[in-house]
Amino acid sequence: MNIESELSPTEYPIRATHRESLITEQLSTRASRRPNFRAESEVLRRLARSLATSDKAMLDTLASEAARLCRAGSAGISVLESPPDRQASFRWAALAGHCVPLLNTYRPFDDSVCGVALALGKPELFRTPQRFFSSIENLSPPVVEALLVPIPVGDGPWGAIWVMSHDENVRFDAEDLRLLTSLADFTGAAMQVSRVHALAEKRALEAEEAQAALRRAEERTHEFIATLSHELRSPIAPVVSSLEILGRTEPGASAAAHALNIARRQMLRLQRLVDDLMDASRIRHGKVEVRMGRCNLADIVWDAANAAQPAMDARKHLLTVQCPADPIALHADGTRLTQVLVNLLSNSAKYSPDGSHIELTATIEEAPSSPDAPSSSVVRLTVADDGYGIPEHTLPHVFDMFTQLGSRESSADSGLGIGLALVKFLVESHGGTVSISSGKGQKGTVVTVLLPVVQHLRAVETARTMKSADGSRE
Repeated sequence: MNIESELSPTEYPIRATHRESLITEQLSTRASRRPNFRAESEVLRRLARSLATSDKAMLDTLASEAARLCRAGSAGISVLESPPDRQASFRWAALAGHCVPLLNTYRPFDDSVCGVALALGKPELFRTPQRFFSSIENLSPPVVEALLVPIPVGDGPWGAIWVMSHDENVRFDAEDLRLLTSLADFTGAAMQVSRVHALAEKRALEAEEAQAALRRAEERTHEFIATLSHELRSPIAPVVSSLEILGRTEPGASAAAHALNIARRQMLRLQRLVDDLMDASRIRHGKVEVRMGRCNLADIVWDAANAAQPAMDARKHLLTVQCPADPIALHADGTRLTQVLVNLLSNSAKYSPDGSHIELTATIEEAPSSPDAPSSSVVRLTVADDGYGIPEHTLPHVFDMFTQLGSRESSADSGLGIGLALVKFLVESHGGTVSISSGKGQKGTVVTVLLPVVQHLRAVETARTMKSADGSRE
């Protein structure tokens, strides 16, 4: 029988023969010893020190001190357990005195003094319990009296602390009851703390194992993506070449030419998806190359605009570009910055209704200066559209890998959600920042990229000319 699933201790039936052993009311009529609070305090301090060692050490100390304080021949801690292979029972978890050889033996709940005390829900005193409980009839020497106090842990009893007298001249009184109750309360509080600590450790271990499993799953996913992208690249290259060759041959029927154009567009789209997968794998393993060098801002902006123009034409968007007329030199990877702008323009094209206006703007601004940092310039690159915008709950995650921006229309060309993650990585690799705003009274979406340290080529060229005129070396 499992007492936890069928009956609570207070609902457990008590046999009439067991009740005959109860003499609890005599505790209030017997002469009682005077309390020794100093001795009790010393015991509680020893218990606290033993608890710092282990639960078992604390329980062993508890049994020994209970026997000493109550002048008992035996003392012990009984723990309520319900093993799968036996009925609800009490395990004698800690013992002192004559009962020590019976450590870790079991007594059935329905035939034990502990079971009666827990069923009644209060301390109980028993006379000659061996006559009424067969589970302890072989105890030696015979038991004259047994005093038990339930140990509360959490919402219910965890077990009981008890003392037994084997001497006719030793009878338990109200002071023994008070002492045992004090020890039971201490034990209950200590075991509750221990239980919570064990539960916290278990949950921490489970969380750590779950994190490890998640990391392993992520590693397998990224390994699969890397392998897939490499495998897809091999057949794509010859198919693209073949389509190009077919496109240069003598034009055939208009239907065939139309089909060829569709195949070419879809193959290019597949190629972009595979390239995105490759970039995702490279970002994951820190293998995205950024080759810094001297490049021109206008070249970057117009290369990106030209590369994105087919996407604009496909959706009948109007793309306008604003860029400084003066040549602006950047210390950057021009190819990667072009890729940043192409990704941003492609997103605007995808997530805007047909015929929208999309604007790419490049400006030079003075960065805030301080005594430790002299004044310098920054490049502000902005891509703005009047499209659908981004849902507010999505905004904090738009630069996460595999995040889809979403729109009010489904798109067959929505991509894998890698583009903005790559944008963030590349911008930060240049020491810059990228931000996005949408909604809250704002129409469409605005993405802003800030890049540090720019240099006006015209000023550099003028300085060189002046040096040459003075006859100095360049």
